[in-house]
Amino acid sequence: MDTYLDIAQTVLQVARRPLNAKAMLDMAYEAGVVPTHLHGQTQHKTLQARLSEDILHHREASAFYRTEPGQFALKSFLDDPAIPQAWKVPFPARRRTRDLKRPHALGVSRSVADTIGNGLALFDNVFGRAEAEDAVASMHPDEMQEHGYCAVWTFSVVRRTDCVLTYRVGRYRDDRDAFANRRSVGFVGALAADDVSLFSDDPLGVVDCATTVLQYDLDLSLASFDSIGKETSASRPAIDGVIAVEGEDGSLEVVVVLSWFCPDWFEPTTRRLSLNEPDWLCSATRPNNIEDFEPWSVRVLDHLMAAEQ
Repeated sequence: MDTYLDIAQTVLQVARRPLNAKAMLDMAYEAGVVPTHLHGQTQHKTLQARLSEDILHHREASAFYRTEPGQFALKSFLDDPAIPQAWKVPFPARRRTRDLKRPHALGVSRSVADTIGNGLALFDNVFGRAEAEDAVASMHPDEMQEHGYCAVWTFSVVRRTDCVLTYRVGRYRDDRDAFANRRSVGFVGALAADDVSLFSDDPLGVVDCATTVLQYDLDLSLASFDSIGKETSASRPAIDGVIAVEGEDGSLEVVVVLSWFCPDWFEPTTRRLSLNEPDWLCSATRPNNIEDFEPWSVRVLDHLMAAEQ
């Protein structure tokens, strides 16, 4: 086991309760068990990343588990009668794949999609018109173009103050594989009829879809999006607007762009599904490697830069 994991195991055995990475390191320094060769301003981020990767790759064989996002415990706690039962419920491990082809996908007619133009259109304007024209339908995504409809996607941007999270896309996203190995600033979801519920904040369940995508892709719990009773600004993703993106085959896709301002404790780690090479990018500055970004991200970055000016 590496040094960071050794520290975590030692501290948790003494604390006998779940802790976040910063609390573990604070206790380790107080106890004088941190080796002198470990130093730096972001050691807690390194420790959290090592713990997350150990749980992800070793699964049941890992000595650790999460009780909630950012909180870690030892597997030995599970068999200890002195440990409260509330700390013995592991936060579920994330799935390695996510299917984007949903049989009851939502689409809007091509005639409505064509009115979006090249900018960022208002969500209410686009889907208000679609509803008025009875131009929203549920069908298999392979049938969309044949029937004159465009698939509707959610594209969730993770933001922190004036920065956005970027990452390199891996091969797992069905027909989004054209984006593989390109950088992205958003997490993609296929909107479907079953996303909307009696508790949805919008008529199509866009926010619910985006929240589910972020849960899967960033290994979060639903509580991460609930600010009630917490000293945090965490909340559900908010709809920014709608863009239309034309594919190489002439098809048109409708993309609902959302922003999620993440809580302070959130820090992405590598080796998570498609989350490769994560980095924070200043949204006010056009990156020098813009050609490395997939088309949807280029459109969104242009919008964010214009909003900052």
